[in-house]
Amino acid sequence: MIEFEDKERFHFLGMFASDRRYYNEDFVIRYVFLDKKEHNLKINTINTNNEFKSIQNPLANLYEREIYEMFGLSPVGLDDLRPLRLFPENYPKDFHPLRKDTKLDIEYRGYGDYEFENFEPEGSFKILVGPIHAGIIEPGHFRFTLLGEPILKLEIRHSWKHKGIEKFAEEKSVNFAKILSENISGDHTIAHTLAFVRAVENACNINISLKAKYIRAIFLELERLMCNLNDFAFIFQDVGYSFGAQKVFVLKEKLMRLNYDISGHRFNKGVITLGGVSKDLSLEDIKRIKEFLGFLEKEYFKYKSLFLNSPTILERTDTTGEINYETAMRYYALGYTAKASGVFADTRVLLDEDVCKNMLSYHVLQKGDVTTRVLARFNDIEESIKVIKTLLDNIEEGEIIKSQKLVPNSMGFGVVESQRGNIVHMVELDQDANIYRWKIRDPSFHNWPLIQFAVLKDIIADFPLVNKSLNLSYAGNDL
Repeated sequence: MIEFEDKERFHFLGMFASDRRYYNEDFVIRYVFLDKKEHNLKINTINTNNEFKSIQNPLANLYEREIYEMFGLSPVGLDDLRPLRLFPENYPKDFHPLRKDTKLDIEYRGYGDYEFENFEPEGSFKILVGPIHAGIIEPGHFRFTLLGEPILKLEIRHSWKHKGIEKFAEEKSVNFAKILSENISGDHTIAHTLAFVRAVENACNINISLKAKYIRAIFLELERLMCNLNDFAFIFQDVGYSFGAQKVFVLKEKLMRLNYDISGHRFNKGVITLGGVSKDLSLEDIKRIKEFLGFLEKEYFKYKSLFLNSPTILERTDTTGEINYETAMRYYALGYTAKASGVFADTRVLLDEDVCKNMLSYHVLQKGDVTTRVLARFNDIEESIKVIKTLLDNIEEGEIIKSQKLVPNSMGFGVVESQRGNIVHMVELDQDANIYRWKIRDPSFHNWPLIQFAVLKDIIADFPLVNKSLNLSYAGNDL
């Protein structure tokens, strides 16, 4: 595909497969790209019954492995067909759960062992971390190969939290799936719900009011602020500066209490709904948000200055966890991880439909280390504050929700720029306007492979810091 050759123009957003045999069609695979020149999505579609040609790109190969595993479609030319989600310790090799004719009553037992990559340089040794960790965090397995202190290789194995969300949603109502979308990845409640709802709205040609778009954008930016403050605090903690960490955690907690005051939920669950929003913003709500932003600006800039002017902190973060431009481009990096390595794929700016398009700037950095990923978050924090203020000052009276009619046998995509990068949902509705196929792509699916490059030549003691500087979602990746 020519789009894979022109990476400067086309940013690959994923492969979305569906079993259409119920409708006397073939399997369908959709390749989705962000066209940075035309400011829209470019979608290429292929039909197949058993195999398709592999793309010579390491990120596309992950999608191909997923499609092989879930649908039994073979990517011709790809040798690595190891499972991503269905561990051979539990599942038979011929079990492909997203085929419509697959029987789910399988016996869970040991069918085999997962094959890790064979990498055994002379004099090297391995350190295995996880999936059970010392802290209260999600499970992931990290397999380090070291030669003395420096890390030579990291291999990751995920999907310990695979829940089968996409299969579970089949034949369920759109409203039921909307509730599921709020729980895909907890700290991205608004972003995932909005991506799902946008996909359904696009499928069914449902238009929402400008006021509803503004309120959605306000809650999305509040979520972005919450997550960026959380990440900033954890960076302080992982360099051993507990005072700064606790102070910034207080800012995050105050924001979550603001969420509860205006929506009734600390993560704003229930706000996003089909056709608009369930929550209007009163004058008192607007006043509370503006007062918090004023307080936040004053406090945040103190701790930003503390970070940037501390030689002790910067000695830990400078040149640590470097991801260069070429690697970020090859894996189609997203979010602050991409921006820190010179790659810009912010769909708030690059898609014409976003109400924040003209409120944001095009900013990228170059070094791609821990420090630079923190700086990218600083930019996002300051832009979120500015955007929320602009939206609040320009919000108009009007309806917050429109009546909606679901369209049977329809399909749509929803794209939302979350704090970690863009989220993409594809929704197909069946003849009863229930879920036929729902494909979820969290930004962590693109960014997790990058950490395997970020740690190279660092020491293992820096891994927690490098990991936190990307702060990826296990649940969003594992589905």
